[in-house]
Amino acid sequence: MNEPLSDLKARFSIAQAWRELGLAGEPAKICRSPFPNDHKNGDAHPSFSVFAEGTRWKDQATGQGGDVFDLIQKARGCDMAAAAAWVRERVGLVREPVPIAATAATGGTPWPALRAGTAAECTQLAKLRYIAPEAVKLASERGFLHFGSLWLQPFWAVTDQRRKLIEFRRLDGAPWPAFGRLAERKSHCLGSGKDWPVGTLEAAPAQAVAWLEGAPDFLAFWHFAFVEGKTDSVAPVAMLGAANQRIAGDALARFHGKKVVLYPHCDPAGQTAAKAWARQLRGAGAEVSAFDLTGIEKDDGTAGKDLNDLTGLSADCYEKAESYRFREVLP
Repeated sequence: MNEPLSDLKARFSIAQAWRELGLAGEPAKICRSPFPNDHKNGDAHPSFSVFAEGTRWKDQATGQGGDVFDLIQKARGCDMAAAAAWVRERVGLVREPVPIAATAATGGTPWPALRAGTAAECTQLAKLRYIAPEAVKLASERGFLHFGSLWLQPFWAVTDQRRKLIEFRRLDGAPWPAFGRLAERKSHCLGSGKDWPVGTLEAAPAQAVAWLEGAPDFLAFWHFAFVEGKTDSVAPVAMLGAANQRIAGDALARFHGKKVVLYPHCDPAGQTAAKAWARQLRGAGAEVSAFDLTGIEKDDGTAGKDLNDLTGLSADCYEKAESYRFREVLP
């Protein structure tokens, strides 16, 4: 569908293009240039401007400027036709059923492009998952947490140094809509080796391991690690989904002699998966136990079922005698 360029401009702002392109900083009336190489001093004294309600830009130092298409052409080194095609993909007029970027480590497995989160995105994620901002920072610094944008939707993602498997979710908390044969879902998990727990290699130096299910719990771990002062004494690993009940043999061997605490979700799938994981870990020589997550009552009055729900524990629930176990969560 070749929608007129004027309509595309109205649907796709410079701020959206800036994020999709992965440009550094954030657009504003006065900001640093996203093209620092154009400046002798890297634009240490901000000379870039986005104005006219986010539809125009100008670099006061170089004199360059224009609309969103001019920005895209400059950033991507392409012509107008390619810039327009790129925008059409992002506004959903042309939509790939899977992300179209790829990483070398996966041997060409389609992945969304990953980048560091902006300050605003990190704050939004902390509020969305009810975790401390320091937890977002820790997960990012350790190389587990990344951000990006797909189909005009900012997302956050969890992966590890192997870059074989990734789970990504929308930053606004909404599910990804159905597309083609894909049903509506809260997350997408891409890559290979779903039986290899994310974070296994990074956990090698630690004697205590928190065994988690899914990206939200993996992120919640960093909240409790920060709060309890255990950022270097306990390591997180996560199976990305309760459906993955088999643990790869070469990964299992790495937990021999370690103290492994499981955090089973309070649902049938989570309980079944935790039992399967525990049997395999014990067989591999790990010291295995489980943390009881039953009885969580969140601030909104609803019942919780997982470690991430525990970060939103209500004050009343926290004070109950039977909830005393929630006062120290990590081993």
